[in-house]
Amino acid sequence: MTIHRSLKKAPRRKDPYRTLPSSRALFQNVSDAMSDGMMIIDRQGQIVLVNPALGGMLGLEARDMLGRGWAELFFDGPAENNTFNDVVVEVIQQQVCHHNRQVTYYPPQGPSRELIITTDLLLDKRSRSRTVIGILAVFKDITEIKALHHREQELLEKSRRLYQEKLEGLNRLAEAVAHEIRNPVMSIGGLSMRLLGQCDPEGQQSHYLERIVASSRRLEQIVAQVSNYAGLKSPRPVRLELLSWLSGLARQYRERAQAQGVRLEGPRVQPGLEGLKALADPKLLGHLLGVLLENALEAMPRGGDLRLELARHADPGRVVISVSDTGQGIAPDDQPYIFDPFFTTKAAGIGMGLALAKRIAEEHDAVLSVESSPGQGATFRLSLPL
Repeated sequence: MTIHRSLKKAPRRKDPYRTLPSSRALFQNVSDAMSDGMMIIDRQGQIVLVNPALGGMLGLEARDMLGRGWAELFFDGPAENNTFNDVVVEVIQQQVCHHNRQVTYYPPQGPSRELIITTDLLLDKRSRSRTVIGILAVFKDITEIKALHHREQELLEKSRRLYQEKLEGLNRLAEAVAHEIRNPVMSIGGLSMRLLGQCDPEGQQSHYLERIVASSRRLEQIVAQVSNYAGLKSPRPVRLELLSWLSGLARQYRERAQAQGVRLEGPRVQPGLEGLKALADPKLLGHLLGVLLENALEAMPRGGDLRLELARHADPGRVVISVSDTGQGIAPDDQPYIFDPFFTTKAAGIGMGLALAKRIAEEHDAVLSVESSPGQGATFRLSLPL
């Protein structure tokens, strides 16, 4: 079926747009200035207007398109362009208004182009029947945008793979440390305690053995935390009402906070979030927030303010739980590494708490982040899916 047979007959006019010289010149100048391609097909199926941008997209000269029919110009092209051709055919056959489709176009030479084609019927508004007198087609070239999106997806996928490999490597390291060190450490500690019981409490040997026992206990703590990291179980999510659950968690820390002069506020909640529920493992999520609350209290040995909040996220499918303190803050140079295993700035720290918290967040498809300035405290935010 040719295009001119599908268009309804209308009172004969010179063009599907006003043909006064001044109006046509203005219209032509506007179309020539457009970065998007534009084409007008009259009721007989002939192309009566093409702007320069469209010629560049289709790999054709504008003068070679003017006066020719859509079928004559494109139907004899490669079969890969059938979808491209169908866009105009659908508008003609089905009388579709405001038609919009994304297609791949294969020009006579060069690589393919990704186009969004928006087509609409031009109607004779001066007639009662509103007869179709032509078709307007606007072409937007999204080839570069789609290529950038594809590269972004590849980089994200590569980043995920690298992170997964890093996580698997850390798990193997943690398992090896826990397995290879646990038994020797327990033997050293046990034998040292036995020898300590046989020595003079005031003698030099007792002093040495006490140091050995203390060091072995510290190693046992490291092994225990590494084992917890390596042996983290998958979450068992339940429907958790966040506000009431956070209130219970805050009660567990309120007495300790008061004892060291810290004002524990909250949990504060934004209006409308009072009954909000999320799918989460309460035990694991409690461990995660426990790490954040413990760190906040340790950052304020001489008192301060500790706030627990529940707030909206920019994504309506997520909610944010934040823990803020007024402690000494985190140095900018340390912030990129605080979630890495064994990284710590504490004299007696092990550096596994935040690493485990980060991993628990990821097991919940959540995002744990931090904002901090030295001397101005820190705010940890957990973006949790609902």
